Amino acid sequence: MALERTAPRGTAPPLAAYGAVWLLTLASVLVVQLARVMEFSALPFVGVLTLGTLFSAWVSRFPLSEGVRLMCGFGDGALALFCLIGQPLLNSLFGIGADAAVETYLSLAFLWYLCLRSPLMITMSALVFQSVPALALFGLVATYMLAAQILWLFVLMLLAMLFLMLASHRLEWARTHAVLETGYALRTVIATGVLTALMAFLAAPLLALTIGQFVSSVVVGMPFRAAMRAPTSQEMPPELQVGVGAVALSKQEILRVRIEGVAQPRYLRAESYNLYTGRGWNRGRVYYEDLLSLEQGVFVPMRAPQPPSEYLVTATIRLSSGWHRYLYAPGFPVRVEAPLRALQYAYYTDALVSYRPLGAGETYTVQAYLPPEEPAVLRQAPPLPSRFAFTMPPRPRRAGEPQPDPVRELVYRLTYNQPTQYDKVMALVRYIEQNTAYNLNVEPYPPEVDAVEYFLFEAKQGYCVEFATALAVMCQYAGIPARVTSGFILQERDPETGEYIVREEHRHLWTEVFFGREIGWVAFDATQNAPVIDAGTSAAQQADEATRQARREWLQRTLDLLIGAMALTILYLLIAPRLGWGERSAVSRPQRLYRRLVFALRLLGAPPPAVGQTPRAYLSQVADALQRQGSAAAPLLDALAPALTEYLYATPHSSAALEAQVAQQTRLLQRRALQELGARRLILRLLELGRQKVYGS
Repeated sequence: MALERTAPRGTAPPLAAYGAVWLLTLASVLVVQLARVMEFSALPFVGVLTLGTLFSAWVSRFPLSEGVRLMCGFGDGALALFCLIGQPLLNSLFGIGADAAVETYLSLAFLWYLCLRSPLMITMSALVFQSVPALALFGLVATYMLAAQILWLFVLMLLAMLFLMLASHRLEWARTHAVLETGYALRTVIATGVLTALMAFLAAPLLALTIGQFVSSVVVGMPFRAAMRAPTSQEMPPELQVGVGAVALSKQEILRVRIEGVAQPRYLRAESYNLYTGRGWNRGRVYYEDLLSLEQGVFVPMRAPQPPSEYLVTATIRLSSGWHRYLYAPGFPVRVEAPLRALQYAYYTDALVSYRPLGAGETYTVQAYLPPEEPAVLRQAPPLPSRFAFTMPPRPRRAGEPQPDPVRELVYRLTYNQPTQYDKVMALVRYIEQNTAYNLNVEPYPPEVDAVEYFLFEAKQGYCVEFATALAVMCQYAGIPARVTSGFILQERDPETGEYIVREEHRHLWTEVFFGREIGWVAFDATQNAPVIDAGTSAAQQADEATRQARREWLQRTLDLLIGAMALTILYLLIAPRLGWGERSAVSRPQRLYRRLVFALRLLGAPPPAVGQTPRAYLSQVADALQRQGSAAAPLLDALAPALTEYLYATPHSSAALEAQVAQQTRLLQRRALQELGARRLILRLLELGRQKVYGS
């Protein structure tokens, strides 16, 4: 049976819907601030949003012609195109720094569109449409920052969408069909979400293959981050490039680590690179082997080492953001416990690789072997053969390059009189530390030069990539097996929990040197004692970290409050029709006093007044029942009934004279009822009355 429309066309949207849209858009502003680590002021966005929402709410109270509605629709579309193309102009007006990442560019474009279209939300349809760009924004942010905050904010957005659906439906259909309204809103949200996801799944590949490149390069002015076609050159670029120039890493939290065991690791390793190309590193020969599954979620390598307990370390790692196929380990894995069905071990790079990427909120535990680093132990390691299968020798000299090799000559001069392999490695480490400087803002190396030669003899500046590469290549020239390893450095601890906090800026590259099968690969880091350029700037950044962290915590608390407010609003909308809240009816003071009396009598066990029953008859019936029960409230009700009846039916002048007497006697009866019930019976009666109110008797 079809519902009958009762609301006239053109009814103004309720003010509560404007409040929901304001909260939804404010959450979008905060999530972009949370995801985009480079800080910017939210005041321009919040100011434009607030003024625009107030303007829309004011304009919507006036009769609007179809021409005005049509003009707002065209303006909405033009505004979307302007925010996409003219975002640099908007950023410059408010002093917001540009970002080269296309994801951040699009996120700010969505954010500007959400705020600038707020003055055009003069109809309920325009209000509900605000959730569409908000949904796109949340999906985009989740692609490059998967964190618990984003998931909670997505819940907030869905709640706000449900609120808008409820408000829109109540505006259009009769308020008497409250249950049908709630069901309609839920069905609409679920069906729309499923349909949108299906369309996006089918349309995204087609758009990427057809007009995606045009939109990205011409409209946005930026290329795709990942090319869809293989490079046409015969020489493949290295997997890990060296000498690419300045680097800036964010303070985004990646994971947290709890360390157990005697050994204390300095790094969390991911994988290694063993083939130097002159401009970077490749993995070289790698093969993957499935780890043995002892039980569900427990894995061990087939050739796991059996080290002494003093060289064992256990790390419990909880992911905070992102997707991770590589499982980080504090050393070389002996045992792994992870929420996975299968796990692979990559030999020659010693990496743990998962078929299914682990996401934010998941936890795994790795027990690992941490090779000894004591000089006395490493000096006793036997010399290795000149040929080894673990790493490749340095790249061959190209035609036209100078002879002899300056790096080879330098390595020979530094190591020829060193007695052990460990002493040779340390001689190379000391040379790099004393003759180069650590600088994150180093200029890119020329494309035609060898990265190690340029670092050692020309630039003499770089960061961990150049330092680790130089040490590894120099070790290989000395006939020592060496490679570079990527991962994180453990340097920041939570003072409350003792866990290591690992951020994006803690990414690191170091050198691993092979000391035989008895010891394994030992980590060396040539950046530890190297002089640092711009140390003052680094110290200033560290001083500002506490302020930034406090700001992010404030953002998170604000977002939690928004989520709670929207949840309570939705809860109110779902139960208010059942309880009859919000019904606007003129209730006189005598009627309110009578209702208070009825509620007190119902706490004592009296039934509600029957339909059409007069107050006199109802009070007489309840007084007889209380007298039979032996209640002390019966005499008070007998004394109150005549005065209350006269008060209810008296003229306004006489009613005012009786009000004080009736109110006093009613309060006496309420206090007597509470004394008779006691705390336990009162709570039970309140619960029973609430159940009857919602579900009936």
